[in-house]
Amino acid sequence: MTGVGDRLRRLVFGAPVATDAAVPVTLRSRLALPVFGAGILSAVAYAPDAVVDALRRGSQQGAIPFMAVGVVAIMLLLAAAYRSNIHARPDDLGDYGLVRDVLGRGAGVVTGAAVLVDYLFTVAVSVAAITQIIAFMIPELQPYDSLVGVVLVGLITIVALRVVRERARLLLAVWFGFLVVIAVMLALGVARQHTVGSPIAPNAPETWSIWFAYAGAIASGAVMVTGIEHLAASAPNHAEPRAKRAGRTLMLAVIASALAFFVVALLSWLYRITGWSKGPILLQVAQEVFDFTAAVWIIALFAAGILYVAVMSVFRRFSSLGAILARDAYLPRQLSQRNDRLVLRGGILIIAGFSAAGVVFAGAEVETLIHMYVVGVFAAIVMSQIAMVRWTTAKLGLATESKTRATLQARRVLHTVAAVVAALVWIVVAVFNFLNGAWIAIALIAILIVLMHAVNKHYAAVRADVRLQKADLAVALPSATHGVVLVNQLHRPAIRALAYAKAARHSSLEAVAVQTEREGTQELQRMWGKIDSGVPLVVLDSPYRDLVAPVLDHIRRIHRTNPREVVVVYVPEYIVGRWWESFLHNRATTRLRDQLLGLKGVVVAAVPWHLESAREAVAVEEAPAPGEQLP
Repeated sequence: MTGVGDRLRRLVFGAPVATDAAVPVTLRSRLALPVFGAGILSAVAYAPDAVVDALRRGSQQGAIPFMAVGVVAIMLLLAAAYRSNIHARPDDLGDYGLVRDVLGRGAGVVTGAAVLVDYLFTVAVSVAAITQIIAFMIPELQPYDSLVGVVLVGLITIVALRVVRERARLLLAVWFGFLVVIAVMLALGVARQHTVGSPIAPNAPETWSIWFAYAGAIASGAVMVTGIEHLAASAPNHAEPRAKRAGRTLMLAVIASALAFFVVALLSWLYRITGWSKGPILLQVAQEVFDFTAAVWIIALFAAGILYVAVMSVFRRFSSLGAILARDAYLPRQLSQRNDRLVLRGGILIIAGFSAAGVVFAGAEVETLIHMYVVGVFAAIVMSQIAMVRWTTAKLGLATESKTRATLQARRVLHTVAAVVAALVWIVVAVFNFLNGAWIAIALIAILIVLMHAVNKHYAAVRADVRLQKADLAVALPSATHGVVLVNQLHRPAIRALAYAKAARHSSLEAVAVQTEREGTQELQRMWGKIDSGVPLVVLDSPYRDLVAPVLDHIRRIHRTNPREVVVVYVPEYIVGRWWESFLHNRATTRLRDQLLGLKGVVVAAVPWHLESAREAVAVEEAPAPGEQLP
């Protein structure tokens, strides 16, 4: 069965990859754009929905283009700020590493937790957006949105675990193809706009609540900056000069995404898309602009393609950041270990599981997930910009040249403004969308922070506990060793365990059996008298037929009598050849072994007995002899 399992695993996930085969990939800006810029461009598929939904609640859809301008302004401001981040720290640690090194480990944990939650909802929102595209194009699947979303997460997870090599030029075609169809839609939309009448008329704000609706629309639309942290952490994957190329990639990606977002928002205003109809705003606009369904299908395919690329990049970045946090002892160390495909499997499975749960919880509704989404994005942005203000201030104190000081002062102003704007966006989202789902993201970040600190304290305690002391350098032998062989019945595995124990030459050795049935114990004693083992047999009475407790009590008594004596317990154990055989053997043995491992001064030696003969010989059905115990 093992061979079949291995073949099936290789078929699904691929053959193992040698460590030496891992070669770092460096890209030029034009090829790095689709690989690292897909996250920010993919938001065009759902960010207009967030703006229109926020304005719809106050019946202010006439303000769509003005709100879009506000979102674009935020995008350009943060793009300039993160370009400065890259020039300061051209590494792959991102916001977490910057904040950790500048503001301290506590602030770094907050940032790391916020970024992880951001990535989690990035996947959930992107998958929900793909699901909505599918449901829009194939209405018969609308009742199964959640199921479709979970299936998509499963398929993407398999691809991520298999490490299907993505062709950079194919990604480039998807990335620029999406921009081209947006440009074509703009040209045709403006040319045909007169056929639909005047755009949505803006309403003059008459109450303060309208201004709050405007702020909420801009804050929700600011989800467009998702992916900017991933772009900022991509410098090591760029060709030299890395900082310059990565900064250029970031600016090009943000500018292109901002233009595409504004085009979709503008066309939704021109074509009177008010948000009351079900379906992505992008496809509703395409349906109004084009007269034939094929064009809508093309746009839908490109949108789904760019969303898929974004999800794949987030899977990689989440597992990479998880590995960084694990190396800093804030997450389980297993997250930093690669499997035989050189994949950080733990991080991929975690983000897949939680994002699938998020899709199900939200019913694959993009608007619901966005309310949970923006909180993590901007919490990390605020922390990183505060760190950059501190960094530039420190550099300014050391600078002597007037030109350098002027540059640093300008950068400090830029990061200060970016921090204030990002904080305002975060407050608006956290306050006004708190009951709509923002509280879930805040709670997740808080829980993750607590867990990360707990994990770090645990690892610190373990390191202190296992660290070598001066007294440990001289290895002290135990005063004596006492061997205990468990032999509930006399058969070949028991004889092998007894032979191993005798070969170890313990100070004292005994065989131990637990009496649950008098007849079976008497037969064991009779057989034991016939063999020349030279080892006494100790029978422990168990009136309640428990195999574990009597052995534990017996081992404890031995230890109390000789505290400095090490007790070695030999446990015969079957190694089965078929997966289902594991349910027929070793149940009590496993439980006993787990309990023994919890005793101080006790060593457990599992003596394996491989059941190859059960597979080699032709087995026939037979009933056991009267009184014979089953192995």
